[in-house]
Amino acid sequence: MSEESGSLSLIGAVGKKISAISDGSQVISAGRAIGARVSAFVRESYCYRWLTKEPDPEVIVIDLRETYAVGPFIALLDTLIPHVGDAWNQSRLGSVVGRVFEWLREEVFDPLAETRGYKLAVSVLTPPEPPERERTVVDDSESTEDESSSLL
Repeated sequence: MSEESGSLSLIGAVGKKISAISDGSQVISAGRAIGARVSAFVRESYCYRWLTKEPDPEVIVIDLRETYAVGPFIALLDTLIPHVGDAWNQSRLGSVVGRVFEWLREEVFDPLAETRGYKLAVSVLTPPEPPERERTVVDDSESTEDESSSLL
């Protein structure tokens, strides 16, 4: 438990330091203001309220694959997607994009993995290991002996 409190105090100290640095920044203040406005706009939107409202217990579930409006479109996608994937894998564009992503991974993202900030984020965001449970072994030989003697 002392390790957890030590890491929590370290995180708290880092948070306070970042907060102290960022409090005077006009860019961060403007970003926070824009973020607050966008957040308020999204939360007040009809789509957000519709997506986050409590489900009605009497809702009927409809399989869209069986409808006349959406079913043919889904069937078309089911038919085309494997062919599109094969065409992408054999195309020049697919190979160029693959090489670009490979370069980005090797030159940009791998060096980031070696920074202290990345290691701190990984240590903070990694879930703890589940505690090991001790298995209790029940000796069944005594119970079977008792049962067999009671049957006689």
